[in-house]
Amino acid sequence: MSILGGSILAVFLGTAGFVLAHVIMSHPLRPVMVRALGDKAFSGVYSLVIVLFFAWMLYAYSTAPYVALWGDPAWARHLLLIVMIPAVVLLVLSLTAPNPTLGPQGAEKLQAGAATGAITRHPMLWAFALWAFGHMIANGDAATVILTGGVLLLALGGAGAIDWKRRKALGPAYAAYMARTSFVPFAAVMGGRAKLDWKAIGLWRIALGIAAYFAILFTHGWIIGRSALPL
Repeated sequence: MSILGGSILAVFLGTAGFVLAHVIMSHPLRPVMVRALGDKAFSGVYSLVIVLFFAWMLYAYSTAPYVALWGDPAWARHLLLIVMIPAVVLLVLSLTAPNPTLGPQGAEKLQAGAATGAITRHPMLWAFALWAFGHMIANGDAATVILTGGVLLLALGGAGAIDWKRRKALGPAYAAYMARTSFVPFAAVMGGRAKLDWKAIGLWRIALGIAAYFAILFTHGWIIGRSALPL
């Protein structure tokens, strides 16, 4: 049995490595590595390690045997179609709108990001979490559950870690941003702490997200090798 591929164990090890590499190098090892390597070299090493574990995880998944848990019921594939709409829209928002939780940010970016933050201050992580949840339910085999479970854990757990790091770095500015936004989508709006400003968010971003969703939907079979349509 190979630990690199061809087994469920390989999927578990690759996924665990991918998740733990993020956690360990982003937190306990980060200060030590930055002092030893400098910021630029650390970023390079960090990216290389993450890419290697990501490649291992994907290779292990692609060569893993199919071990059914609950299979792929038709209702779950229909549910996946619905779940992926907000997932893709949130991903587009995270990449095209000011996002104070993504990359290095100054205090001035926090105010600019308040519009999309009214939905959630972690749109990219929620996009990954929804993708992972939807695909886990719709593809009930052991390898998929392990891979998507790892991504789901990393996405939801990473949000708290990012908030902690940003608050430590930016102090009261980020604390104020957290007070007027929410991790759970629309919780700040429903709690009266934020107001949706669709003009500031940009309806074109929503339209772009929906267009991207349909592009992915109809090219899924060509890119992934399996149609996303539950037919």
